[in-house]
Amino acid sequence: MPNEDQVAEQVKDEIRRLRAGHGVLTPNLAEKMGPHLRTLCGVHGDAAQLRPTLIQHLLAFAGGLPGERQDILAISLAIDSKIGHLTNFTERVDHLATLLAVSNRTALRRISDAEGELAREIAAELSRNAGGQRFVKSYYISEYRAIVDNTAAHADPATVVVHQERELICVQDGLAEIPIRFELPEHPDTPEPMFSARVQHGGRIKALRRLSPTGFELVLGLPSPLARREPHRFGISFTFPVALIRAHHVITGEVTIRHYQLIVKFHPDHPPAWIRRVDGEDIRTLDAFARRAVAPSGEFALDAVGEANLTFDHLGPHLAYGCQYRWHEAR
Repeated sequence: MPNEDQVAEQVKDEIRRLRAGHGVLTPNLAEKMGPHLRTLCGVHGDAAQLRPTLIQHLLAFAGGLPGERQDILAISLAIDSKIGHLTNFTERVDHLATLLAVSNRTALRRISDAEGELAREIAAELSRNAGGQRFVKSYYISEYRAIVDNTAAHADPATVVVHQERELICVQDGLAEIPIRFELPEHPDTPEPMFSARVQHGGRIKALRRLSPTGFELVLGLPSPLARREPHRFGISFTFPVALIRAHHVITGEVTIRHYQLIVKFHPDHPPAWIRRVDGEDIRTLDAFARRAVAPSGEFALDAVGEANLTFDHLGPHLAYGCQYRWHEAR
């Protein structure tokens, strides 16, 4: 089987073929897409189906590159809606050269460099998730930051406060709301939720509903519809009674998440018996580990102020990332 470097070269060739003529707007897109890009999208059919999926994936994987590289790719591949009148690659190179104040030759070299970096991002994903579904929808998350405050977990009332900050990048014009789904397996079957949610900035709560005995969905309305490639940042805080939650904080992404930072705070008088890093695990394994006297893997020490600070990059879909811990006394 080809190694990742070989796949990256093959993907780069596919991107080069794609940029010719109308780029991603070409009428015969299905014919121009190479096998790796088709695998990435996981979509088969006519151009009407392929086009939005391909654009979303290209933007999501370009999101890991420096801003100038993203702009270069958006222009060279005709993704940028502002240059739709430039119907061939030569015109887009001229436009890019003017924009960057460089020669056409330098603009071509920068396009090639950006294509190489994008190809490596895509090849790495194909290697990590061979044959698996990739969750790039109408947006991806470039940065996700969560602070879990356990300092009142032994107080009266015993609560845990979770602050979440996300920056998303829209990859489909007109995005006006964000559904945020989460699981609370210990929540009793009551008509009203036993936790509170408050938007700190960047939107308003349009709906909070129960999807299943354990699943909830909060719908965040945005200040205005987003355009393709437009970023938006918002913050939400939750307050949970301790009885509702288990001794872990993990996320399982249903969209692409580029970077995740998790900070977990503990009261100095009530540290956990153990705490461990959860890095790409099946969520079902956490319950099996919850009652163990020692951490099964990934154990680490809190810092001098009783905090854990973890970072993750390129999160895989449906896998759990974060931390798990065990209190000294049974809960």
